[in-house]
Amino acid sequence: MEISVITAVYNGEEYLMQAVRSILEQSHKDFEYIIVNDGSRDRTKEILDGMTDPRVKVIHLEQNSGAAHALNTGIKAARGKWIALQDADDISSKQRLQKQWEYIKGDPGLVAVGSLIKCIGGNEPVAPGELLWEEAFFNQKNNLRLYQFYSTPICHGSGFFLKKAFDQIGGYDTSFRIAYDYDLWTRMFELGEISRVPEVLYSYRVHKRSLAHKNKMETTKEVLLSTFKCIALLRFNHLKRKPRLIMLGLESNFDFYREKLAPFNSYLKLDLLELSAENVQRAAYNYQARKIDGVILPAYQQTGTLISYFEQGGLSYGENLFVAWMPGRGEW
Repeated sequence: MEISVITAVYNGEEYLMQAVRSILEQSHKDFEYIIVNDGSRDRTKEILDGMTDPRVKVIHLEQNSGAAHALNTGIKAARGKWIALQDADDISSKQRLQKQWEYIKGDPGLVAVGSLIKCIGGNEPVAPGELLWEEAFFNQKNNLRLYQFYSTPICHGSGFFLKKAFDQIGGYDTSFRIAYDYDLWTRMFELGEISRVPEVLYSYRVHKRSLAHKNKMETTKEVLLSTFKCIALLRFNHLKRKPRLIMLGLESNFDFYREKLAPFNSYLKLDLLELSAENVQRAAYNYQARKIDGVILPAYQQTGTLISYFEQGGLSYGENLFVAWMPGRGEW
């Protein structure tokens, strides 16, 4: 058994059968399909108990513990060397598994691969602009490693990855209920490359009831906390102490940090400096004097120029120089 497909579902009766059929009708037939019911209270259990395809294995969890825990449960039970994800409200094209399998086997440096996506709406109308924004977000980046500590490289449900790599990094972090995918890919980059099949193989459903869309402030908070965690774990773990970094930004950004993030940031010691020419020079000096371990820059139009400046001062992007999008007060 080479491939195990995993779906976690919670109260997913509305779109579940579309997602399941898209997997069972794959052109590549040799796989097992593990579906984890994360304590659903709608008709999800009834739907799953009616499955008769011998490739399907259903795991019912008594209590809802979050997608990360459910996915960990399913992947732990998987027999395949490779894991393909399928979110419970999305749709895979019939050629998806075959093309991802061929793509990842053709490049031994890959530990994970996604695909290009198209966005589809649900039963409730979604603004066309939001669909276009989601597609642009997942389809337009080229060098995905550049975004390791900034954004997710692939749409979660399109993920296809090496189970050994997943186990090696400890699986999904169950402390995250929304940004568990971002956190996983950030850590998986340490074991190899992540890429995308340059074809649309996955339809991503955009609807207002998903956690990421329902509470964007909480999503932003989790993404940033995962960023801080991964920076500390992957770049400064050798220090055996909490790393100290300067974070440049605007006062409104720091309002968000102080109110929403600081009480939960156990990973980094951050000195907040308002973005100005004087403070950029101060941050560079403090690094050269070894008073700090690194710098976090704001995601603004001038960020590229700032990166060049700090690199000339001895910092290295992705090693001790990072970019984070910190919302201002008017954005949350």
